[in-house]
Amino acid sequence: MRLFILIILICFVAACTRAIPQESLKLADPNLNFQMLIKDPEQYRGKIILTGGQILGTTTREGETWVEVLQKPLDWENKPKDTDDSSGRFLIRFESFADPAIYTPGKKITVLGEVMGKRVQPLKEMDYAYPVLTPREHHLWKPEDSTSPRFHFGIGVGVGIHR
Repeated sequence: MRLFILIILICFVAACTRAIPQESLKLADPNLNFQMLIKDPEQYRGKIILTGGQILGTTTREGETWVEVLQKPLDWENKPKDTDDSSGRFLIRFESFADPAIYTPGKKITVLGEVMGKRVQPLKEMDYAYPVLTPREHHLWKPEDSTSPRFHFGIGVGVGIHR
């Protein structure tokens, strides 16, 4: 019986783990949201923001990697939602090599990043002002198997059925 209770507790604690540690989340400016940032990134230079979205592309250069992200609202786990809602795009500038084979288009990412201003670059037929973030913490989400049904027990524990 004790072993069963211990297993349930471990599953519960693991299910409650967040993508970004709670201590780090305290660094984020609670008064700053992405809608404000996209309007004037330079105004928020040096501030810390929690945001996320879907990776659109990754570019590597000597000593740095740029990840372009389509912003998406975050859910209670700070995971980008599966929605067509977006307030724009942003760039994450890693000050080291981040493998484009890992940071692939379509994957979801959550970032706690410092605002470094903006970077204007072409987007189709126009120039687009991307807010630029340097990550303090980030979490790359594993793709979900959307074809298999899932059953949840209401305490953060789910079971997937694979065929």
